[in-house]
Amino acid sequence: MDPRPGLVLSLAGAVLLICLALYGAYMSSWQGDRDGLKHAVGRDFINMWTASRLVEGGRTPEIFDQDLFAAAQRQHMGADFPFHFWSYPPHTLLLSWKISALPYRMAFSVWILSGLVLMFFAARAFWPVGPWPWFLLLAPSSFANIFLGQNGFLSAALALGGFALLPRRPVLAGILFGLLTFKPHLGILIPIALIALRQWPAIVAAALTTALFVGASVLVYGGDVWLWFWEQTIPYQLRFMVEAKGPFQAMMPSWFMTGWLIGLPLVLVQAVQAALALAAGILVYRTFRGPGDCRLKVSLLFVATFLASPQSFNYDMGLVSAAALCLGAVAIAHGWRRGEFLAVALCWILPLTVMPLNALGAPIGPLLLAGLAVYLYRRLV
Repeated sequence: MDPRPGLVLSLAGAVLLICLALYGAYMSSWQGDRDGLKHAVGRDFINMWTASRLVEGGRTPEIFDQDLFAAAQRQHMGADFPFHFWSYPPHTLLLSWKISALPYRMAFSVWILSGLVLMFFAARAFWPVGPWPWFLLLAPSSFANIFLGQNGFLSAALALGGFALLPRRPVLAGILFGLLTFKPHLGILIPIALIALRQWPAIVAAALTTALFVGASVLVYGGDVWLWFWEQTIPYQLRFMVEAKGPFQAMMPSWFMTGWLIGLPLVLVQAVQAALALAAGILVYRTFRGPGDCRLKVSLLFVATFLASPQSFNYDMGLVSAAALCLGAVAIAHGWRRGEFLAVALCWILPLTVMPLNALGAPIGPLLLAGLAVYLYRRLV
């Protein structure tokens, strides 16, 4: 009898207990709307809440000015509050509509709980049978997303739900993919998969949804928001990627950040990232053109997305957790192959370990993700 399925469950339970203990300790440090480390409760959620507050106050241009946006946050959190800036395309503002009408911590709770519910039902559609949606809720990536107050639950829900609906309801799937453009770097390989599948209704629906999503932002906030985004937010974000120092570097399991952390020249880092992104796109196209389990194909796409995108964070790794669960489910049903268990285990805990690994000068996250992609591809072929 293979003991490894039981070992998987034991390790998952141990990680869950550690995450619960850490989050309990974190909650005990809350002081008003700030935690014991002087950040906002839910860290990055302060960006969504502040953006909503500025819109409601008729101060939308301040969202795209980094200094004014930080000043608005400090009006609520105090003069010593750490610097944050808005980095999303303008149609993301629609997701923050009226959220500042709630007190900050209540708004944070609503944000997280609604995201969890959406991700759970999308995961249930993706895995109609089995306990896997529950495992996804309890994954280390979920705790990273809660701790950082991010939107990883929503992006995972849109991606999982889109691919779950794609065979039967391609138009609705395309709508979900269009909505995912609020985090464009997480959907860069989805068009390639849809083209490989010849899913023209989904492609048209995704394009129309994106156009309507963008048009709604112009209608609600005015056309200037996109001008401010292109002239202020994007140049600042590009400079921030290569000039800024801080915790955000430790949160990124991308080839770009790995090369940057080990001191490679910027031109070489960009060239390597571009080459690997091209390779990931080719791999996804070949995978979706060929036979094999559809869930394993989608899992490979999720992992390849993190290999292709120069900007990826641990709080978005619910997609990687879903991929690890898919490979683990297949291995439990049909037997583990050499190295698979280690690849699944290491990528399962990567949302927590990427930060200490990067901080200690061992940014091996992309190598672990590449290993998981290789094992998924081997199962398919």
